[in-house]
Amino acid sequence: MLRLIQRVATLALVVPLVAGAQSTAAPAPLDSARPLPVSHAVRAATPIVLDGRLAEGAWATAPVTSSFTQVDPEEGRPASERTDVRVLYDDTYLYVGVRLHDRGAVTARLGRRDMDLGDSDWFGVMIDSYHDRRTAFGFDVNPLGVRRDEVKIINTDDNSWDPVWDVATSIDSGGWTAEYRIPFSQLRFSSAAVQEWGIQFERVIGRRHEYATSTPMPKAEVGGVPKYGLLDGLHDLHPGKRLELLPYVVERANYVDPGLDPFKSNPNYGTSAGLDLVLRASSNLTLNAAINPDFGQVEVDPAVVNLGVYETFFEEKRPLFIEGSDVFDFGANSTSGGQLFYSRRIGRAPSLAPPSAASDVPDATTILGSAKLSGKVGRWSIGLLDAVTGRETARYRTQQGADGEFVVEPLANYLVGRARREFRQGQSFVGGVLTGVTRDLSTDAVQASLHRSAFAGGVDFRHEWGRRSWLAFGDVELSRVAGSSSAITATQRRSNHFFQRPDATHLEVDSLATSLTGYSMNAAISRQAGAHWRGQVGGALTSPGYEVNDLGFAVRTDRRDVQGSITYVENRPGPHLRRWSVTTVGRSEHNYDWQPILTFTTVQGNLTTSNYWGVNFGVARYFQAIDDRLTRGGPLATRPAWWQYQVNASSDVRRPLTLGIGMNALDYEYGGWSWTARTALGVKTSTRWNLSIAPTVSRLYTPAQFVSSVADPTYTATYGRRYVFAPLHQTSVALETRFNATFSPTLSLETYVQPLLSSQDYGGARQFVAPQTFDFVPYSGSVPALDFNLRSLRGNAVLRWEWRRGSTMYIAWQQRRVNVADVGDFDLARDRR
Repeated sequence: MLRLIQRVATLALVVPLVAGAQSTAAPAPLDSARPLPVSHAVRAATPIVLDGRLAEGAWATAPVTSSFTQVDPEEGRPASERTDVRVLYDDTYLYVGVRLHDRGAVTARLGRRDMDLGDSDWFGVMIDSYHDRRTAFGFDVNPLGVRRDEVKIINTDDNSWDPVWDVATSIDSGGWTAEYRIPFSQLRFSSAAVQEWGIQFERVIGRRHEYATSTPMPKAEVGGVPKYGLLDGLHDLHPGKRLELLPYVVERANYVDPGLDPFKSNPNYGTSAGLDLVLRASSNLTLNAAINPDFGQVEVDPAVVNLGVYETFFEEKRPLFIEGSDVFDFGANSTSGGQLFYSRRIGRAPSLAPPSAASDVPDATTILGSAKLSGKVGRWSIGLLDAVTGRETARYRTQQGADGEFVVEPLANYLVGRARREFRQGQSFVGGVLTGVTRDLSTDAVQASLHRSAFAGGVDFRHEWGRRSWLAFGDVELSRVAGSSSAITATQRRSNHFFQRPDATHLEVDSLATSLTGYSMNAAISRQAGAHWRGQVGGALTSPGYEVNDLGFAVRTDRRDVQGSITYVENRPGPHLRRWSVTTVGRSEHNYDWQPILTFTTVQGNLTTSNYWGVNFGVARYFQAIDDRLTRGGPLATRPAWWQYQVNASSDVRRPLTLGIGMNALDYEYGGWSWTARTALGVKTSTRWNLSIAPTVSRLYTPAQFVSSVADPTYTATYGRRYVFAPLHQTSVALETRFNATFSPTLSLETYVQPLLSSQDYGGARQFVAPQTFDFVPYSGSVPALDFNLRSLRGNAVLRWEWRRGSTMYIAWQQRRVNVADVGDFDLARDRR
C-alpha cells in the first residue's frame, strides 16, 4: 500500500506548486456513511499488447475513474494532478491502464523489487478480490517500471508476497503511463459467476509528498481495506492453473577457522539442491511447498551482546515463512503471553552442544520439507503449515585428540493450524489456532534436555462498532509440554519461569513432573478513530506454567498486567507543523504473588515540521518495584527506579542527502546509567544507487551485573546460596552500512555490512546481601576472569536477476567473523583490526 508516504514528515511546501495545481475546493466532509465510489471493468474485445502506451482500441471502451482525493498534504482536497484509470479483462488477465498527467517533473528512481517508496512517484492498484473487506492484494509501479507487491490485512502491509505479473511504463512531456497485466491465477476469489471486488487506486507524487486515493481516506477514520470502493462488471472468471516449480542448485565455498572446526578443509566446498512449489488448489486456496529450502540470499542478523536474562528476538527474513504469514497472525498478547508462532524456531541453530568446542556444529537445522495451505473457504480464512527438520549431528575432538559424534538436534515436526470466521463485512471475527512440535528423542542427552512434544492452542476475537471507531479484541491460550522429568525440571528452572525462587510462595519445582501446562489471556477496548482523541485500556494474565517457546516466543510468565493509554492527534496543518500527536501510557505489572514487578508512565510525542522533518520524543518514569529476575532464580530484589529519555529526528526523504539522528538515555537509582547515540546518513545522488551509513555508539554502567550463584548452607540470609554480581562498564560501537545498486528493474545488487566492537569491563565481585534490597558487599570467594571484548564482522551481498517473470537467479556472498578476547578495555585502533 502506498500510504507509507505518511511516515515521512509533511507540512507547508518548501517549493512553489505548478500554477493551477493546488485546488481551492473545500475539504471533503469526514462522513463514514458516504457512498462508495464504483469503478467498472469491461471485457476486452481485442488483444492487449503490454507496451505502456494504451494504444489499443479496447482501452477506449473502458469507463474512466478519475476522481482522486488527497490524504496528504492537503487532506480532503482533490488531487493536484489528474489521473485516469481504466480496467479491462479477458479469460486470463486483469488489465489496468493508467494515464498519470503531470505538469511538473516526473520523479523516478531505480531499485530492486519491493524497494522503499522513497522520493519517487508511484501508482498502486489494491484489489480486495475476496471482497471480505479485510484482505487485499497490492500491485505498485513507479515511472521506471520498478514493481512493489504486497498483501494487505485491514491496514497492515506484508511486502513478502511475490506474485507473477507484468507492467509496462512510459514517460513523456505530459506525465507518465502504466499498463498492468495481472493473471487471475495470482489472485484469490470466490467461484461465483458474477464478481464484485473491493478496489483502491493510489497515487504518490514524490516531489509534493502527495498521496491521493480513488476512495477518500480521512485520517480521523479507520482506513484500509474496509473503506475500499467497488469494482464491478466482472463475470465468468476462471482462476487458471497455477503451478510454479522453482528448482535451485547452490554452490558454496566456506572459509572456516581450523581451530574451531578441525573436520573441514579450508576452503570447504559444498553443493545442495532443492525445490519450491506453488500450486493453486482452487480459486481461493494456494499450496506452497519446499524441499530442502535455501536462504543464502537472506540478509544476515546483526550481531548483539546479550548479558540479560531473556532471549533476543530476531525478525523473520526468510521468504518461505514471511510470504503469506498474515493468515497465521493470532491474538494481540505480545506484551504478556508472547506469540504462539515464531517461525524462527523452524530451522534454528541446534539446541545442544557437543562436549568440546572444537566441533563442526551446523549453523542451522536442515529443513527437509515444508508445506503451507492457505486461503478462504466461504467466510472462513484458513491456514495450515507443516515442516520437518532433520536430525543433526556434530563431530567433535577432545583436548586429548579423541574424536566423537554427538546429536545436537533431533528429527522434529512442526505444525500450525489457523482458522478464522468473519462476520459483519469483516468488522468482527472469531478464530482459533493450534500449534504442535513433536521430536524423535533417540539419545539420552536429547531426551534429558528437550521436550518430546509441545502443544498450544487458543481462540481470539475482534469486534468493531460505531463505524469502526471502537474496537474490542482478546484471546485465550493454553499450553502443554511433555518429556522426561529432567527436561521438564529444566523448563521450570529457565529464565521465563524460575520456579526455583526460594521466597516465592506460589512456585515450586516438581522434579518428578513429566509435563507442564499453563494459560494466557488478554483483552482490551480501544478508541481507534476520531478527529483528535484516541485511547485504549486492557489487561492480561499469563500463568507461571505457560510455555510456548518450542514454536512460539515468550520472555516471561507469572504476570498480571493492566495498561491504559490516551492519545491526542492533530492532523490539520498549522503554520509550523503539518501534524502532531501526544500519547501518555500507564502500565502496571504484578506476579501471581501480587508483588509489583514493573510500573511506569510515559509521555511520547510525534510531529512533522514545515520543512518535512519528522521528530519523535519521549520521557518515561519507571517506579521502584520488585525484581524477581535479577538473581536468576534466587530471592527477590529491589528494582531501582529510573528515568528514560529519547529523541529522534529524520530529514526530508526527497533530498539527495538525508540525515537521521537519535539519542536514548536512562538514569537509574543506585548509580546506574546508559545512553545510545545513533546517526544515519543516506546518499542517493543517482537514480541507480543509494548508500546508507548508520553508526551507533552506546555506553552502559550497571552496579550489579549477575555473575553466578554459589551454594553456601551457612549463609541463610539468601537461603543457603551466595548470589555474586559485579559492576559492569560496557562500550559498544557498530556501523551498519547498506549499498544498493540497480542496473535495471530486474537486475540489482544489495550489500549489508555490520562491524561491531563491544567491551565488557567488570569491577570487583559483590555479594547480594538480603532479599527485597539492592544492597551488596564485597565477595570474598574466587571468581574467574570476567572481562572480554567482542569483535564481530557480519555482512552479505546478493546479486539478484529476475531473468524472466517468476524466475530469479541469486549470487550470494556471506561473511561472519567473530573474535573474543579477555581484555575488557575499549581500544578502537586495536579492536578494529
